Amino acid sequence: MSIEQEAADWFARMRGPDADSSRADFEAWRRDPACAQAYEDKQRAWDTTMFLANTVTGKRRSLEGLGRRKIIPPGWTWAAAAFLAVGVGAMLAFKGAGGFDAQSGSHRLESAAMDEAPRTVTLPDGSNVTLDRGARLQVAFDEGERRLRLLAGRARFAVAHEKRRPFLVEAGGGSVVAHGTLFDVALLPGAAADVSLLEGAVEVRSLHAGRHGVDLKAGERISIAGGTLGSPRAIIPAALQWPRDMIEFEGLDLVDAVAAFNRTSPTPVVIDGAVPPGMKITGSFRRSDPEAFARQAAQTFGLVAQARDDGTLALVLPTPEKNQKRR
Repeated sequence: MSIEQEAADWFARMRGPDADSSRADFEAWRRDPACAQAYEDKQRAWDTTMFLANTVTGKRRSLEGLGRRKIIPPGWTWAAAAFLAVGVGAMLAFKGAGGFDAQSGSHRLESAAMDEAPRTVTLPDGSNVTLDRGARLQVAFDEGERRLRLLAGRARFAVAHEKRRPFLVEAGGGSVVAHGTLFDVALLPGAAADVSLLEGAVEVRSLHAGRHGVDLKAGERISIAGGTLGSPRAIIPAALQWPRDMIEFEGLDLVDAVAAFNRTSPTPVVIDGAVPPGMKITGSFRRSDPEAFARQAAQTFGLVAQARDDGTLALVLPTPEKNQKRR
C-alpha cells in the first residue's frame, strides 16, 4: 500500500467512531515526515473540495452531473469508500447556504464554518483562505468584485491578483480592499477587528467613513473599534504564527496570555482568584493542546493544573499537602 493510500485510510479512520482508540497508532504513523505530509495533503484537498461543494456553483454542478456519472472501476472502490466515510464527519464541519440571483448574475452570500484548525481552502478565483478554529466566512463573488465577510474567528487571505475585480473582506465595522496580497483579519470582542498586513498593500476602511481609509504597508497592523480606525502600528511577530497551530508569548502577563490562548482553545484555561497577579510568561505553545499549556504554566510559576468538573483547566495555588509531598 502506498503512503497516499495509507494517508487516505487514516484520514477516514480518524473521522470515524474508532478515532480515539486508533490515535496512538495514528500518531506513531504520522511521525514519519513523508506520512505527515501525505496526511496534510489529504486534509487540504478535502477541505477545498467540501468548501466548494457547499457553494451554489458546486451544488449546481453536482446536480447537473448526476445523470451522466460514470461507474467507478473496481480498482478504485476502496479509495472511494474511504472518502465517503470521511465525508460523514467532514460535512458536519461545513455549513453552506446561498442562492443565485438571476437578475444581477451574482451569488448570494454563502457561509462555511471550520471546526478544526487551521485549514486552508482555495476559492474559485485561485485565492487561498486559511481559517482558524471556529472561523466562519461568507463568500459572494460576481463579475464586478470578490466580496467576503468574516463572521467569526480569524482568517489569513492570500489573494490572487486580478485588476478587474477587487478583493474585499468585511469584518466588524470595517473592510479591507486588496488586489494581490497576504493579510490576516481577526474579529475581537465587542465587534472590533484587527488587520495585519504581511505582504503587498491594502486599504483598510471604516464602514462609517465610506471610501476614505488608511493604506497599510507590509509589517503594519491596524484595529477597527466602534466603526473608528486606529493608527497603524508594527505587527507583533508572535501573532503571525497561528496558522502553524502555535501561539507565542514574550513577557506577557499570564492573565492576558490565558485570554489569548482561550480564543481558540478546545478547553478553557482559567486562573484561580487566589493566584497573585504580575506573572509574566514566555514561550511557544500548541493551541490545540491546552493540557500542555496549563501544565507548562503551572510548572513555571509553581502552580498546579487541575481538571475541573465544568470542563475547564484551572491554574491554582498548591495546597500545603502537595507542598509536603514535593519535599
